[in-house]
Amino acid sequence: MHCGFLLMLASNLVYLLIDFVPTEWVAPVMMLSRLLGGLGMGNSSPMRTCASLHSTPTDRSKAMAAISGGRSVGTVVGPGLQLAFLPLGDVGIPIIPGFLSLHSENAPALLGIVLTMIGIVSLITMFEEREIIEESDEISDFKKEKEEYPKADKLAMLICMLTRFVQNFMQISIDTLAPYILMMMYFQTRQEAKASMATTYLSTGFIATVLYLLIIFTKLSKFFRDKIFNFMVLLIFICHLLATYSWPFYPSSVLDQPFSNTTLTGCDESRLPWCSDLTVSPQWLFYIGYILSFGLFMPFLNVANATLYSKLLRPNCQGTEQSLYDISNTAARIAAPIVVTMIYESYGPRRVWEFLCLMLLATTFLWIVFDRRLVPMKPLRRTKVFENRGFEKEV
Repeated sequence: MHCGFLLMLASNLVYLLIDFVPTEWVAPVMMLSRLLGGLGMGNSSPMRTCASLHSTPTDRSKAMAAISGGRSVGTVVGPGLQLAFLPLGDVGIPIIPGFLSLHSENAPALLGIVLTMIGIVSLITMFEEREIIEESDEISDFKKEKEEYPKADKLAMLICMLTRFVQNFMQISIDTLAPYILMMMYFQTRQEAKASMATTYLSTGFIATVLYLLIIFTKLSKFFRDKIFNFMVLLIFICHLLATYSWPFYPSSVLDQPFSNTTLTGCDESRLPWCSDLTVSPQWLFYIGYILSFGLFMPFLNVANATLYSKLLRPNCQGTEQSLYDISNTAARIAAPIVVTMIYESYGPRRVWEFLCLMLLATTFLWIVFDRRLVPMKPLRRTKVFENRGFEKEV
């Protein structure tokens, strides 16, 4: 975890160099910064492993809410904070006159440096790596319990990883297309679209933060039913897509206003033939659907899926499996922008929504069919009694 924080710190420091390098070096420096940041994000796997080791099955939901919540809220709130940095402008406020200024482009990196330093100090001063084991009242100093576990159910693990992939694929797909949809369907300028989505991200992040805090610090986690929550939230995501779909019966069309080459608002029918029959869904549904899906319901899916996945594994050996769980998220981040952009350019937003809906339906179907296999791993117990004479006896 120390390495992860140091890599994130290096990523933000390298990003600050963009103001000082020649123009031809800007792209390589930015790519190096993103590479270091991507490597640093790998510390989520050991953090989730530690959360499993440092918690009992009864409070696992709280532990997973702390890990999943921090990353999920940061992912949503981060783009929204860009709205707060816009007033700084391109010139900004001098920090070191003649050398370093705080402006709208480097403010996120400086904030990242501050947060990373807080994380490093907290890890050094507050973190104590100690495994938590639930002990029975019947076990005395002379009677110790040894637990042997079966092999993890790989199919159940795969379904949990697929669920994480699909949920992130959906959110990243909508995030990728949101500015284009706002400009094309609701005739917003580029700046208006950025401001609208930044406000939406902040609202979503605020709701998600409150919900994660309630899960961590209240008894809400006791009401968690991992399989039911996974299944229900996937169905809610499907309802979100159906509610924001451009149904043919909507009266408004994207061609109601001509395409503007200046502001790039509207739909360019000469380049995108699918514009001719594309209707406009209610704008308020787009915002409300996003906030409810990813602010109110996504936290339940994040916590429930991560909790169940950790219970499918041996409690003292999860490093590799938790890394695979994170890879499913990383794969979604890589694939989603490429796939949905290709579908959008060729066939329009309707086909994107249909593709996402099919992915969610297939994943939901797997949860129904393999319900009996999606259960926590149970140990094969063997108790050993240690007598005062020093002899060992199995019972």
